[in-house]
Amino acid sequence: MKKRDFLLLSLTFILALTLLPACAEGPLWRTGNLAPWVRDQWLAEEQIADTLFKQKREMNESVANVLNSPSQEQDKVAIKLAEIARENQVLLLRLNAVRLLGELNCPEANDALEQALNDPDPDIRIEAIQSWQQKPARIAITQLQGVIGSDTNTDVRLAATRSLGNFTGENAVRALAMALTDSDPALQVRATESLRNATGQDIGADVAAWQDFVQQYGIELQEKPASRIARDEDGKQIR
Repeated sequence: MKKRDFLLLSLTFILALTLLPACAEGPLWRTGNLAPWVRDQWLAEEQIADTLFKQKREMNESVANVLNSPSQEQDKVAIKLAEIARENQVLLLRLNAVRLLGELNCPEANDALEQALNDPDPDIRIEAIQSWQQKPARIAITQLQGVIGSDTNTDVRLAATRSLGNFTGENAVRALAMALTDSDPALQVRATESLRNATGQDIGADVAAWQDFVQQYGIELQEKPASRIARDEDGKQIR
């Protein structure tokens, strides 16, 4: 290629780059040189991200500051977190609030987490389940067992069954026994995994063997808890 032709080709390429303002996603769009409105949108999005990060940091700090404080001080923070978890429009902040409630040891935090288990958004309910793992077994097991028996979302019920594996003792076994007779095979298998953690026994994934095992605790197994079955107007089960 002649030198003159090479220079002409190079100039043509450069000219093509500078004539792309109509394409907001062009090769230089992030500089904002080709489309100022794109630059403004980019900066606005960064400001939103910074604001969310700041709010999340403030939430985290508010909890860290009262972790060693009396229950009454923790209650004040829990009330604010509960409001965010219940009413904020940003899911990221709601999830963070629910997570932080699990770190607080006060009545308001427990009440808020109980409410979160009934939230319309399954992601919030699952986050609440994770937070209940940090609570004392005497109250957490009851809450998680209630999820298995009443929630209509399979992923939520699986999460509750998994979380019960973090507790030990007869109450945990009784709670997991409900999942062993569920109509969903995935829930049955998840129950065997949690029972292995809760009891220290290794019977594998044999559901029938685990059913025999839990009956040694005097637990009466019940088929398909009716309380959790939700159906629409056509009689179809709602998941």
